Amino acid sequence: MVFGMYSCKKDNINGDAKQLVEGSYITLEKVNNANLNFSDPAATVSIDVKEYGSPVASINIYLATGSNTFDPAGWKLIKNVPYSGVTTLTVSTAEIAAALAPDAIEPGNQYTLQNEVVTTDGRKFSNANTPTNYQSLPGYNMGLNWNATAVCAFDAASSAGTYKVVTDSWVDYNPGDLITVTAGPGDNQLSFHTYPSTVIGESTDNVATVVDVDPTTGAATIAEQPTGTYYTGTTDETPAKVSGSGFIFSCTGGISLTIDITYGTDVYSGQTFVLQRQ
Repeated sequence: MVFGMYSCKKDNINGDAKQLVEGSYITLEKVNNANLNFSDPAATVSIDVKEYGSPVASINIYLATGSNTFDPAGWKLIKNVPYSGVTTLTVSTAEIAAALAPDAIEPGNQYTLQNEVVTTDGRKFSNANTPTNYQSLPGYNMGLNWNATAVCAFDAASSAGTYKVVTDSWVDYNPGDLITVTAGPGDNQLSFHTYPSTVIGESTDNVATVVDVDPTTGAATIAEQPTGTYYTGTTDETPAKVSGSGFIFSCTGGISLTIDITYGTDVYSGQTFVLQRQ
């Protein structure tokens, strides 16, 4: 199947095919890195792109700000990159920080980068003047926008310590309750109590939850595991299991998890569990 992209001359909007001119866009050839170490100004994210349609002279890269990342009113120009064959587009932490200022890069946030194609005859094509539904059509494989997720490297030893509960939507803990986080038992793992808690969950046999952490990005995974028993009476005992995912940021001392808890045979998904190191 062959896809084409054409635009009308501004002084001819009657749909006459003779007045159509060839447009241009770039295809996404490869994602080299989408995780941005926000604590390192020299860290980068990058993709490889290739022209399609009219010849491309260069590509403007913008940081999209605001709630609507497709609205060019919120785009902040980062730089212009000359195009030459398959081209690598690279953006650094420092460049995103400069475009985002006075706001700061926050770990866990995803930042949208918008590409604007500049053709050799001076025309410009981007999501501002291209139907955005083309992005979802695999036949086009468009590379007009891409994402950078702010992360920082994980270090188990520096992540261990006393943490304060910030948010617990399962309400086993009160905001301000303290939890001890320890390194291990294995490499790139942390252990600490989640659910049930000894604070509100009335558990006497709860065990620590083991969390696996990607050492490069801080992405956290909780494999399903039994964590104790809820007691609501002398004979009412309900076993619990947890699983989930999120991020653990050693550089800021933040733990942000989304936990699914199996309470007996019932599953309560998407519980928010946020801790901050003291």
